[in-house]
Amino acid sequence: MKTTSIAHLVFLICLQFTLTAALPEERFSPSIIRAEARAIDEILNSTYQKRNVEIPDKISESALVRRLYLSLVGRIPTYGEINSFLADTSIQKKSQLIEKLTESSGYDSHMFNWWADLLRLKSRMRGGNQIQAGQLYNHWVKEQVEKNVPFDQMAYSLVTAEGYPWENGAVGYYLRDTGMPLDNMSNTAQIFLGTQMVCAQCHNHPFDKWTQMEYYKMASYTYGVSTRMGQGLQKKISQYFYQQTRGLSKTDKRKLSSSKTTQSLKKAIQEMVQPLRYGATQTGKKLNLPHDYQYEDAKPKSVVDSEPIFAPDSLNKEIENPVDAYGQWIISTNNPRFTKVISNRIWKKVFGRGIIEPVDNLRDDSESSIPELLTHLESLMVRVKYDLKEFQKILHNVEAFEREAIGRELTNVEKYYFEAPILKRMSAEQLWDSIVTLSIPEVDERKTNPSKVEGRLTNFANYQNTVENLTEKKIIQLAKKGAKENARINNNMNEIQLKVREAQEADDRLAVSRLRREYGEERNKQKSLFASLVMGSEFDTRSLYRGGKSKTSTDDRWNGYSSNLMRAAEIETPAPPGHFLREFGQSDREVIENSSSESSVPQALTLLNGVFYKALFDPRSPLSQNLLKAKNTEAKIHVLFLSILNRKPSAEELSQSLAMVTTTPKVPYQIPLPNKVSPEKKKKYLKSIQDKKQKLAYYNDRDFRGIAWSLINTRQFSFIQ
Repeated sequence: MKTTSIAHLVFLICLQFTLTAALPEERFSPSIIRAEARAIDEILNSTYQKRNVEIPDKISESALVRRLYLSLVGRIPTYGEINSFLADTSIQKKSQLIEKLTESSGYDSHMFNWWADLLRLKSRMRGGNQIQAGQLYNHWVKEQVEKNVPFDQMAYSLVTAEGYPWENGAVGYYLRDTGMPLDNMSNTAQIFLGTQMVCAQCHNHPFDKWTQMEYYKMASYTYGVSTRMGQGLQKKISQYFYQQTRGLSKTDKRKLSSSKTTQSLKKAIQEMVQPLRYGATQTGKKLNLPHDYQYEDAKPKSVVDSEPIFAPDSLNKEIENPVDAYGQWIISTNNPRFTKVISNRIWKKVFGRGIIEPVDNLRDDSESSIPELLTHLESLMVRVKYDLKEFQKILHNVEAFEREAIGRELTNVEKYYFEAPILKRMSAEQLWDSIVTLSIPEVDERKTNPSKVEGRLTNFANYQNTVENLTEKKIIQLAKKGAKENARINNNMNEIQLKVREAQEADDRLAVSRLRREYGEERNKQKSLFASLVMGSEFDTRSLYRGGKSKTSTDDRWNGYSSNLMRAAEIETPAPPGHFLREFGQSDREVIENSSSESSVPQALTLLNGVFYKALFDPRSPLSQNLLKAKNTEAKIHVLFLSILNRKPSAEELSQSLAMVTTTPKVPYQIPLPNKVSPEKKKKYLKSIQDKKQKLAYYNDRDFRGIAWSLINTRQFSFIQ
């Protein structure tokens, strides 16, 4: 044992010398990445010896490439990708594949899903939904992932976010919890510090050391962040109304204020400034203890001073802005939990289990299964400067990642020594993305039209600039101009609401649905009315409120394919109830990391009878096209196994599959053409024969589609082995 420890120490010293000697741009070269992975191997091998751990066998090449694709890009490899890897004779082909995958757009899609679970991203979130702030927040997160922004920088940007969503999409972090600043702090502690403090909001934590006072001291850092914007504009308008009523008696002021004309005018102004009401701004508002505070260290309703719950020396007291100071304290390398938590989270992402479990509920008495490994990973995270891509490149080069998955169930208190990854079912997103991979070509490249979001960002900025530069007098003039039409629309909406209630009482669901659509149309008219008055008739008013359905960018590669066939990161998040993603456990994004991999009857029924088979077995799908290209029955069976399970069939599986194929191939009857037929007619006839051949070939493959259906319904498909 002593010899192993000394060898490990020497290895680390040599590795550190290599890192120090390397130029910054060479720091993460393939050789350095492999050296870092070997350092982790040394720690694990030492642990195996100490704990007498039985080491599983290595998995096959085909199983490894499947695992790498699912872990790094969130989908199975295509038929071409699996064949390309198996045919590669390079010694370093695993490392080269890891490098290729982490630099692909598929990696960005997969990491967005990871962030979406962590941040509870919603395309339609409560805060700022009127301007679809959720979409702007999601867009910002995608941009950060695509730019590979380091984790600490991203965390700081979220916690210190200010401005409008189109200026800084990170303000979605506060809009997501609009009106709930205490809950926002609880979420921040859980996400970035792996610390659950929510129980201390109402009383001292019953299971941890946190007091209610400590909770409030932490919450006071960001309590002054308001998600209501446009106060300056509102104040300017209020002052205008005040000036108009100067010199009037109180009675006359009340009459004027309550008149229909004034009320209509105020509603019109509210509609005009509505898009500028959502964002995040620091007000400096102080936090008071609750009225029923019961502890002796302070009186109820006392003002609370900001103070971190641990590592007070990490707080830079020279930073006057409390939110900025809070953000710097969170990401400080001296903060005992920030680096530990993200290192542990990413280790779990790769190996299926954290070195400390649960990963988001660390306590002073939390036990690490391999303390030396977690300490090393923390050091590594600092060395890679919180670059999650580089960190994952290293972890995927670790030897343990190549071994047969462990299938036994583990409790949170049971120690696991990571001789191999944990066997787990694909996430809902991985399953969906894998099926879409089989259904459309170049799946990673199919995106929602980026110009749509970019156009909205520009239009919002232009609208903000225009409204903020209007004089009070001009605002009132525009409001008066639209007030009459606004009142008419309001009356229509009120009438529709009455009809909705009547239809509900009559249990007329079709009428309710129709009337609600009508109400929505009237509301959209109302929203667009004032934007048109402010910006002119040429302005795209829809972009301020209604994004409509996400459209894919125009590209001939996907002509004829359903617009719904896109990766999970490109569609509404979370997907609506009943969607494949939700059936298979996609998080509802109500709480942090709320996805599930538990099986259910609806899941089984979806795989047995799912509507996705129509796309999967479409003649243009990659799966169908590869079947058509295969020259014989045995080759077609190989196509199915390599496409779906990403491996070749065993001799027994090949025999069973051959027995399932009963179709006698048919070919179209071809009449010999006389010599006198014109070239045009001959060409047309031959094309018709070719089309018939294609249709018959597709028909002849119906038994193979039955085999494909069987393979998709196996646990081998849905589990990452």
